[in-house]
Amino acid sequence: MHLCSISAVSLIAALASASAPSLRGVDPLLLEKYVADAQGNFACLDGSALIPFARINDDYCDCADGSDEPGTSACNNGSFYCANEGHVAARISSSKVNDGICDPQCCDGSDEWDGFIKCPNTCAEIGLRHRTAEAARQANELRGARRRRMLTQEARGLRKEKQEELEEKQARLAVVEQQFTEAEALKDDLEARQKAANEKADSSLERRRQKLEEQYLDDLNAYRRHLSFELHRLRAHSDTLVLLLRSVRNDHNAEFNDAAVAQAISEYSEFLEEHPYVEAAALEYANEEPAQRVERERASDNDSEAQDSASYAVCNAAISIYENERSTVVADIDFYYGLLDALRKGYNKNYHDLAVKAAVVGLDDFDALRERDLNDVQVAADALGLDGLVQRVEEARTAFEALASEEAAQLESQGSEAKTVGPSGDDESEHSLDDQVAEARTRFWDLQSEKNTLRNAVSTLEELLAKDLGPQDVYLPLNGQCYSLDAGEYTYEVCLLDRATQISNKDNSRQSLGSFTEFGKTADGQVDHGVHRYLQGTKCWNGPHRSLTATFECADEISVLAVSEPEKCEYHAKMAGPFACPAAGLSEDAESADVVDGLPEMTPIEPDYAKDGAVHDEL
Repeated sequence: MHLCSISAVSLIAALASASAPSLRGVDPLLLEKYVADAQGNFACLDGSALIPFARINDDYCDCADGSDEPGTSACNNGSFYCANEGHVAARISSSKVNDGICDPQCCDGSDEWDGFIKCPNTCAEIGLRHRTAEAARQANELRGARRRRMLTQEARGLRKEKQEELEEKQARLAVVEQQFTEAEALKDDLEARQKAANEKADSSLERRRQKLEEQYLDDLNAYRRHLSFELHRLRAHSDTLVLLLRSVRNDHNAEFNDAAVAQAISEYSEFLEEHPYVEAAALEYANEEPAQRVERERASDNDSEAQDSASYAVCNAAISIYENERSTVVADIDFYYGLLDALRKGYNKNYHDLAVKAAVVGLDDFDALRERDLNDVQVAADALGLDGLVQRVEEARTAFEALASEEAAQLESQGSEAKTVGPSGDDESEHSLDDQVAEARTRFWDLQSEKNTLRNAVSTLEELLAKDLGPQDVYLPLNGQCYSLDAGEYTYEVCLLDRATQISNKDNSRQSLGSFTEFGKTADGQVDHGVHRYLQGTKCWNGPHRSLTATFECADEISVLAVSEPEKCEYHAKMAGPFACPAAGLSEDAESADVVDGLPEMTPIEPDYAKDGAVHDEL
């Protein structure tokens, strides 16, 4: 009887224990929801069903949201809570429970509770590493926040200085503009008096000059226009050949040691030492769209028509400039073409040097282009009757030179009289009037120069003070300062809120990666002052204009950490600086503190075994 009573009690206790399900994997914050109601039921957390409380963690998915199986893998949409004592608690998908893999987020090994595998509890070790890393991050952010505060404090004083400088220059500009107006009026008056005196001295010479103008000016302008038409094509020829030589010099394969290639590069490099500007001009040509080039040439011709067509003197001066430039450009073209033609004939065709072969093909294309352009120029020359036109231009030059010689002789004979007799018969001599005109012009030009300098300074200051310089003007003290990274083949230079440049470590050639255009945007469309976009750099060959996006991470010192090119000619720079540090993290008393208040919540660090190739293979 006694033994039977003991067995009954044990059975009742066992049944009672069986009726209380395990709450393994339940988040402590949700424990209050895992209580049976008066009928012994459990309500799914999404309200989708009411099930017996005993079915919790029975390895069968009853609730649509998986909330009845937090401690088993029965539901693929539930979540399992890892306490991770000594580290940071975590939640994982309940589908990963007892899957035979130690989940890195559960450093306490509680996700593999069935004992199929033994997961070590590494929370103490990982927690220590996490706290150490977090302390380092906080210390870094503290240093960055201090540096950022220093920059904003400096910016306040600097903005005040710049504002005062702007007001001073604006005040000085107002004075100089008034002085300039007065100086211009005086100059115009003296020049008018001088002109009247000269016209009075000899009106017959002026009449003869006007007659020559009427006789020859149209011919000179026609010749000037033809020279401009021809020069547009010659300049394009020169730039095209320079680009071919530049590609050979920069991109050839030096390992082939091709003698013809080496000779061409050597002679071209010597030429560049004496004429370093030619590649810059050629690159501008390469970066210009054909429609833009046509519009630029049209604008240039219109400017010349407005400035150079009014008189013999200015038109002939323009013609002389064009003729000299034509001679220089033709000589340059002959030099470039000679180098490339020798390369075409002498390079080793057994070498697979893509840069050299591309240049040879480019020279063949150039031959066809030059033939078409020269034919166009000849057709235009024939339509003008160029030979006769050139003869009339020479006749005009001879006639005007004779007139100038006669005028000089007459002025010399009148000079002795002008020393003692002024234009009005008073004590002021003609020579003194010339001195006054010279002095008035000097003062006029000096004031004009100062006025332009002041206007530029005022404009620059106004633009700077109106610019978005980040929160509390944090970028103001560093505006335009440059930071660089030597990446082996190239050095990348980023000048804050100004420009980005790629510099070849081989020949020091520079490619613009863009000018600062805007800050980045966050996902919700807000301005992100930690992302800088530099756009419209040098155009890539058969590609877009180069650009660079700089993204900052928190640090007290500013530096370029890495540069990549994920897309053709689109560069990404990873940079460090205080601009990306939390501005609100530094309290007024935190200058000597060891921590930063209000930092983001800590996140777990993966344990070592999570990096050894362990993966979930969900079948």
